[in-house]
Amino acid sequence: MNQRKPPRRESSAASLERQMADGGLSDDARQFLRDLHAAEKQLNDAFRRAHQGGALEERVSAVYRRMYGKD
Repeated sequence: MNQRKPPRRESSAASLERQMADGGLSDDARQFLRDLHAAEKQLNDAFRRAHQGGALEERVSAVYRRMYGKD
């Protein structure tokens, strides 16, 4: 019996690539968005770890304030 596999969910990187190709962006714009996407993932990961408290949370909060200003 041949069972069908459920469709695979597109990864966020593949989705980003598809959206950029659909938008007809320049190579420079596409590279910028790739770099921005990678930085966002790193920042989100750091915030997840920072919720554990301690010195890391303080460091991440300080970096965030420098990057985005005070709330």
